[in-house]
Amino acid sequence: MSTEAGFARPAPCGLVTLIVGDVGRTGAGARSRRPSQARAPEPVAGPETGPAQWSCQWSADGPGPVSSGLEGEADLTLTLSPDDARAVKDGQLDPSVAFMQARLKTSGDNALLLSVLKWTATAAFASSLSSWAEPGPAR
Repeated sequence: MSTEAGFARPAPCGLVTLIVGDVGRTGAGARSRRPSQARAPEPVAGPETGPAQWSCQWSADGPGPVSSGLEGEADLTLTLSPDDARAVKDGQLDPSVAFMQARLKTSGDNALLLSVLKWTATAAFASSLSSWAEPGPAR
């Protein structure tokens, strides 16, 4: 009998937030994998005032509609520098590679992270990249 028989796990679901900016990469909190709730960045309109942020509700079918800003407390937070976000959008950097090279910072639900990274290897991810807003210039 297979060890997997009868043990199908439901796909991880939750709120996923993407932050494009240099959040938490310098200063005393630079080593923490989980940003302090008190120091969480506020949603902003442009790169000159802070990081750009998007949120989406993740379901068993993948991502739902993406909205600008924070939609609540995220189950998974992904953080990329503006340069790396641009490289992902241009198809020059795979999100899984960015994660393995510690260029994609994460905090939260690891099962949800694996689901997101698996989805980034699909054609649906490649077609969704055209809807991303262009990150601002690197500082």
